[in-house]
Amino acid sequence: MMDYLGCIAILVAIGGSIIACYTDIKTKEIPNSLTLSMIFIGLLLFSLSFHKEWIFFIPLISSYILIWLIWRAGMWGGGDAKLIMGLLALLSPYYGIEFIPVFFVMIALSSFLHYFIFGLIETIREKKGKNFVMMMSMVTFLPLLSYFLLKSISKSIAIVAALAILFITGDIVSSFLPSKKRVKISEKVVGEIMAETIYVKNGRILRVEKEPSLIMRVIKRNKIRGRGIDILLKPKYTGISREEIGILKKCCDDILIFISYPMAPVILAALILTLVFGKEIFHLINF
Repeated sequence: MMDYLGCIAILVAIGGSIIACYTDIKTKEIPNSLTLSMIFIGLLLFSLSFHKEWIFFIPLISSYILIWLIWRAGMWGGGDAKLIMGLLALLSPYYGIEFIPVFFVMIALSSFLHYFIFGLIETIREKKGKNFVMMMSMVTFLPLLSYFLLKSISKSIAIVAALAILFITGDIVSSFLPSKKRVKISEKVVGEIMAETIYVKNGRILRVEKEPSLIMRVIKRNKIRGRGIDILLKPKYTGISREEIGILKKCCDDILIFISYPMAPVILAALILTLVFGKEIFHLINF
């Protein structure tokens, strides 16, 4: 019974991810009909697999809360978040609860490689290749250094520390690499994440850029203060709406947005890596 359900789960997960890649690349959207169906089927299979052990729902629910927080932080789109939720529910019963942390690790590593490739392309276009090499060297060197320093104490601690430092350095470096672009206001920017807050002060249109780095946002705290301030638009996790396009057209000709790329191919790559190497990686980390 479990093998049969497992085969169904794997086929739905891979097939759904491939369809999500196609629609994400073509339209920059992942349809709700696809992701919600994957979540429903996944939760159904999860219930059939762990119907006598409801405690297994705790790590799944915890992962959903984490995904929601990442989405609210603007790091993932809504379609990407729901796709990951569907994959976790589909494959956790077959590969075990350990699939969840390993899949998150694979998403982080795949995202890093994805960021490296497209960051290199953007820096070459802007003729800032030296800066890119220097920044990425730091992002690579510091996690490796922490791993080798802590390896003698505990391999598990060394791996977790290296991944944490990779996230921190990668997050900080994102503020010093090409991550924004200025575009003309049109229907094409619907759904894009604003990289600036637009406000009116004493009759003048002013703008404050938003840092791509979560850590740098906390450090800098670029708050808009003063009297007579009317905020027109500010970045939000759902992206620019069609209604906001009309507001923007009345006050400016262009808008600064974060450079975005389809996330579904990254999720598919992480899924394949997890399916192939997941158990070995979990035993290596040994949580």
